[in-house]
Formats: sequence, structure tokens, C-alpha cells
Amino acid sequence: MSADRFIACGMYAPNQDTRNAWQAVFDETIPLIDEDINLRSQLVFDGNEAVLRDRDLLIGHTCGYPLMTRLHDALTPLCVPCFDVPGASGRYYSSQFIVPSDSPIESLQQCRGKTVAINGRDSNSGMNVLRHALARLGARPHYFAETCITGSHRASLEAVASNRAQLAAIDCVSYQLIADQNPDLIAAVKIIGQSEQTCGLPLVMPKTGYSRQQKETWIAALNQGLTRAPSAARNTLHLERFESVELKDYQSIVELEKFALESGYADLN
Repeated sequence: MSADRFIACGMYAPNQDTRNAWQAVFDETIPLIDEDINLRSQLVFDGNEAVLRDRDLLIGHTCGYPLMTRLHDALTPLCVPCFDVPGASGRYYSSQFIVPSDSPIESLQQCRGKTVAINGRDSNSGMNVLRHALARLGARPHYFAETCITGSHRASLEAVASNRAQLAAIDCVSYQLIADQNPDLIAAVKIIGQSEQTCGLPLVMPKTGYSRQQKETWIAALNQGLTRAPSAARNTLHLERFESVELKDYQSIVELEKFALESGYADLN
């Protein structure tokens, strides 16, 4: 084993309070994982592909869409964090469809010809589930006047709040974590709908070299670490537990994409 393995936890850490909370959970977890693995004590708050493919990665956190479309050669799901927030249910989560709070828009059908904000084209919660919902309504290419790629859920929220965009899909966990600290931002948007639920964002690990028993041991350590962590950390994250998942649990994400493609709405535009 490398002497400098690390854990990357970059998906649900939009501010310093959430980063501190994740660190508190893993401070309790890391001593329980494996005494033979020399782990950095500090988390890496980054979820980009280069970090997830780093040879020293022990555990990372990613979106199910890139996992299924381009990362499955290198990574395998370990478990999924389960959150107690509106729009989530056990291992499943959804996205909130939002528009400006003073907008007359009340449905996706009324968003034709508007500007849509997405955090990225490789996002399940910000793009894929919204594309699927629109495809079900019969949307076709150039449904929107403009597609604005913001780079993050918070930036998409800000774009809608300022009316630079008139629609966005926001991961329900991200929405709650941002709402906790930014009530004025949330007050500037309203929810007009919710996406289909898919399996939540998985904690992942390198695909080779780990037995099922070792994975189960680490999931147990994560849950024990979460229990030992201060209640303030658990409450900040709205985190209830970690559940085991397999790659097949994310197949529904691919099915949503397939439906949109077969419906003639390949790109969210």
C-alpha cells in the first residue's frame, strides 16, 4: 500500500460548515478502516475525474451519471450516504425543479423558450433527470432559448434567483445544504416540480484489489464513525447512514438517458 492514501469527499461540501462536518465523520471513521493502511487524516474536497482516478485514492465520492458513463472502468461503488431531506428516501434521491420566486411559471411546459441553467452536462441531478422529464413531455432540440452551464448547483441556484436563467434542476441534498446557510437565496426561487428518483451519489473505490468482505468492513466502519461523530456534524449534513450499493443499482440512470435519446431529445438544449 502507498504511504499516502487519501479520501476525497467533494460532492456535498458546498461550504466550510459541511466540510468540517464531513471531516468530523471521517475523523471517527479513519481509525476504524484498516490499521495497515497509512491514510492522510485530512480529506480532499474534490470530485473531479483526475482525483477519482488517482492511484492513491482509497475512497471517493461521485455522481452516478459519470460513474455509469465513463468511470466504471476504474471505480466501483462502495456505499451510498442516505440523507434526511425533502426529495430523498433511503438510498434514493431526486432533484428539485426551480424557477424565480416571482415567475409566473408553474410547470416545465411553460419553460419553453426560456434559459435553463445546468451545473454540467455530466450531472445526473442537474442535467440527466431534467432532460428525461422534458423528454416525457415531448421536448425536442432547441426547447430552450439558451442553456447556461454554471459549474455547480449553487451557481445554478444563483442564476435562477437573479433571473439570468428561468429554470434549473437542483439535487435535493445540495438544495437543503445550501438552504441551511442561505435562506435569502432560497427565498428568491420556488419549486415547481421534482424529478424521478434514482440511487444517490455513491462513495466509490478503485475497482480492483478489494474483497466484498473488506468493503462490508469499511461500510460498517463508516456507520460506526457516523454514530461516534458529534451530533452537530450529522445534523449539518442531514446524514442518517451508509448503505451498500452495487453498480447495477445505478442502471436506472442509464435508462433515463436511453429514454431521452430514443425520444429524440439527446441534449438538454
